[in-house]
Amino acid sequence: MIRTTYKGRPIKVLAARGKPHQRRLIINDWAVHHGWEGTDEQALDWFKQIIDLIDSQGGAGVVVTSSKAYGQYTSPSWYEPGAIDINPRGHATQPGSICLCNQCCTTDKSWFGPLAPDACQNCHQLPNSHKNDFDLMNTHHYKEPTEQQRIGRQAAIDRYHAYDDEDDSEILYQSAS
Repeated sequence: MIRTTYKGRPIKVLAARGKPHQRRLIINDWAVHHGWEGTDEQALDWFKQIIDLIDSQGGAGVVVTSSKAYGQYTSPSWYEPGAIDINPRGHATQPGSICLCNQCCTTDKSWFGPLAPDACQNCHQLPNSHKNDFDLMNTHHYKEPTEQQRIGRQAAIDRYHAYDDEDDSEILYQSAS
């Protein structure tokens, strides 16, 4: 059994019950594999390779366009808590940025507006919206956003207000690159 943190992500490698040569792999309290075959050290090395690949390919919101890891790592569980935003589709993005996957990118620029600076750290809802949240599978309490999230969100709002019809794609997509 290994419990550690790598680049801000809490990682657990646990033995799978009744399967002596298999491991449960957990990152940010999210199980990514229930029957991985190998030793604890091999599992930890696998996590490190994936995290390094994600970071080298651009990180949240950008890694979905990578040729090496296309669309696999949009889940917020792969990123450091408090260092990302989560859009309404549940994809991880840089604070104040957009996800570039084909589900999130459309020709309609108003599909996802900028998040409010005081939106929840773990989702796109404001403090009062959590009172009416009836999603029993994904419940959580409102959590104050980090300073990094607030700065990124405010920058996105400023870009959004500076938007004009001539340079629309340049202004909206410059934060994602």
